[in-house]
Amino acid sequence: MTGANATSAGTPTTTTDDAPPWLRVQGVSVTFGALKALSDVSLSVEPGHIHAIIGPNGAGKSTLFNVISGLYRTTAGEVWLGDDELTSLRPHQITRLGLGRAFQNIVLPPHATVERSIMLGRHHLTSAGFVRTGLRLPSAVREQRLHAARVREIADFLELGDLFDAEVSGLSYGDRKRVEVGRALATEPRVLLLDEPVAGMNATESALMAEQLRSIRAGLGITILLVEHDMAMVMAIADRVTVLDFGTVIASGTPTEIQRDPEVIRAYLGSSDGISEAAPTATDLPRREQP
Repeated sequence: MTGANATSAGTPTTTTDDAPPWLRVQGVSVTFGALKALSDVSLSVEPGHIHAIIGPNGAGKSTLFNVISGLYRTTAGEVWLGDDELTSLRPHQITRLGLGRAFQNIVLPPHATVERSIMLGRHHLTSAGFVRTGLRLPSAVREQRLHAARVREIADFLELGDLFDAEVSGLSYGDRKRVEVGRALATEPRVLLLDEPVAGMNATESALMAEQLRSIRAGLGITILLVEHDMAMVMAIADRVTVLDFGTVIASGTPTEIQRDPEVIRAYLGSSDGISEAAPTATDLPRREQP
């Protein structure tokens, strides 16, 4: 299973010092009437990185995600995915270019199975039309089988194989969040946007999600941009962190640099002691025991 394309046989993306950013946000501003939600925001997400965006409520994190994924239009600035400018594109066009998104508020049909829920992510990759599928023409049947096999791969990768035929409505909150990640993975993204992936989870569920995000990056070669309030997880798994406050970038750097940044301490975390307590090393983060 690789991250770039369902039909390609490539290997996972590796990071090189001279590799261009997969995702670039350049001078983005967003205004809603008199409210300036984002002001001249720029960031670059490097290939193979887990890049976290943090900041207090109202800092502009969700607005930035909505701009990147095509739900909001910019007042100024540009967004690029590789060589493709996303700024004027619709969400489905952006998905086709290789940007997947898992939402904070789970939007899966409650009575659909895990299989059908993940399959929703394959829609834009389906070439067989309604008539060919309805008549079960050989080409449509072959395509359906390929999609079904891919969905099974994703479910197994996320340790959802035992729940494959279960209805989403009967799953735990943590499992439903992982199904939502599976739906986003099924779009075959180069870059995966995750909006608060561990919000509402207990410690065990959060540890499993953190482990799986590492696996998505390392095993599938998918670059990750996430918004998260769980500082322990962010500091443990992120390669770089960007901090927003009142719609502007106040800091960007490694987790260690962010922990020591005086402006971040004042604006977001309150004290240097608070950062240290909230930011264990990767080995301190609880991990799911192997059977």
